[in-house]
Amino acid sequence: MTMKRRQFLELSSQMVAVAAFSHSSLLKLGSPPPEFGLVIQNGTIINGLGEAAFQADIGISNGKIRFIGRLTGDMSRRPTKIIDASGRVVCPGFIDIHSHSGLELLVNPKAESKIRQGVTTELSGNCGGSDFPLKTKLSEEAQQYWNELGLKPTWVDLAGFREQLTAQGISLNYATLIGHGTLRSYVMGEERRRPTASELEKMKELVAAAMEQGAFGLSTGLEYTPSGFAEREEIIELCRVVAQHDGFYATHIRSEDNQVIEAVGEAISVAEEAKLPGEISHLKACGQRNWWKMPYLFDLIEKASARGVDVTADAYPYTAYSTGLTVFFPFWAMAGGDKVFLKRLASAEERQKMRSEVEEKLGGMPWENVVIVDLKTAKNKPLIGLNIAAAAKTRKQDPFDFSCDLLLEEGGDVSIVGFGMSEANTEAALRHPLVMIASDGSSLAPYGPLHRGLPHPRNYGAFPRFLGHYVREKNILSLPEAIKKISSLPAAKMGLNDRGILKPDYWADIVVFDPNKILDLATYTEPEKYPAGIDYVLVNGEVVIDHGEHTGARAGRILSNPKKRLWD
Repeated sequence: MTMKRRQFLELSSQMVAVAAFSHSSLLKLGSPPPEFGLVIQNGTIINGLGEAAFQADIGISNGKIRFIGRLTGDMSRRPTKIIDASGRVVCPGFIDIHSHSGLELLVNPKAESKIRQGVTTELSGNCGGSDFPLKTKLSEEAQQYWNELGLKPTWVDLAGFREQLTAQGISLNYATLIGHGTLRSYVMGEERRRPTASELEKMKELVAAAMEQGAFGLSTGLEYTPSGFAEREEIIELCRVVAQHDGFYATHIRSEDNQVIEAVGEAISVAEEAKLPGEISHLKACGQRNWWKMPYLFDLIEKASARGVDVTADAYPYTAYSTGLTVFFPFWAMAGGDKVFLKRLASAEERQKMRSEVEEKLGGMPWENVVIVDLKTAKNKPLIGLNIAAAAKTRKQDPFDFSCDLLLEEGGDVSIVGFGMSEANTEAALRHPLVMIASDGSSLAPYGPLHRGLPHPRNYGAFPRFLGHYVREKNILSLPEAIKKISSLPAAKMGLNDRGILKPDYWADIVVFDPNKILDLATYTEPEKYPAGIDYVLVNGEVVIDHGEHTGARAGRILSNPKKRLWD
């Protein structure tokens, strides 16, 4: 047994022993009702608040936790199901505060890759993209994507999308932000300019409508178009509408590399001026020449928090990101939309103008660190899994020209994984008290239309990786502290006052896992692997994962912004 494993087991036993706090105080919450639909017995409870673990049983009925304590004697009627959690941790279901599941839930409502990680609630609509408002006539590119998924648009706004999800049923809870990029495209197209007064007013009306229909806030994707075409003042105006509805602002900031310090400063200033909570998405400093900046990012967030700005961040437990190849190209080249961008790529003169800006953007990250993970055309699919430098060699091109030609051949749609962050910075972000853990991924499956390419392993393994690799093996946090980062902290950010904690009268979103075995199995070369060590997942009191297998249950709910925060 390794020293780290021994320390982890000793720590776990200490947490159980500390539970002198436990049973007497819990029993004061009231006598158990005479009947439960489900009982979880003999588990080591970690309640999500960062408090010490303790031994207890949990009684569940009508989808909610009704009792936590020691169940003794015979109950009037035997529960429908009893789960023996001996040797297992029982904790709140994980809340993925930065997710991109949307249409994927319509394609596969079982939410396979997320629910099997222990995720019971997803907050979608991040990075400026949401599934609403939806234009009645889709672009050619969008129509092709929908056809590939086997879907047809049947809604325009969030209310319509909620109805579609509700009618179909899903296996986990769904919540969403409204995406600024989607919103701006709906009103202004792909134009790189300030909105007119009437256009801004229309966007504000759409934000207000989405908030009334249950959105939790606004997201921006300022490193992407068309969200990145917006100036700070436009975002503040929209965030003021969000503030009126008690929502929050989540942002993929304007730069995560060369101007990352300035970008974090801008994000904080928007939240501060608009007077609403802010969330910095997937906090990182990309490119080796920018790694030194990470402590300064923490300092900006800490100082803002100290002066009363409710600003937090999220991060995923990997040193590689995932996005589209166009992220390296300048905004001026993409103004006007995909077709205009492709015409510029085809022009030798225009392409040459882009070269220096692309190389500057890459900075401390060579083309060897950028891996192609998904392509559409059959002739190019053999390139999947190669880095850009290696792929360029197969065509005897330099990496920049190869990238331009590949984008032309793929209609501008080339998915990549970039190895750009340091391990030390990743650990520091995961450990930081103002940072929550998120996947930045979608609910996928290793079959059907959602099975394609080499998706980032975070789609299948982010939360088990955090708990297994970083908490158990690297011991960066205690287990109760780690669980807090994926349960009560994101619940508080979202204003959920009945989820994220194991407590009577809270919804029974629960994970039962083996603390000695939980681990991600998904890798960059074999990403479609479910994790190990998760025995049960309950959503609203119903068992969705049983002995590691999906029951087929669609117990999820469509959540609405509760309009009142826990700290009010």
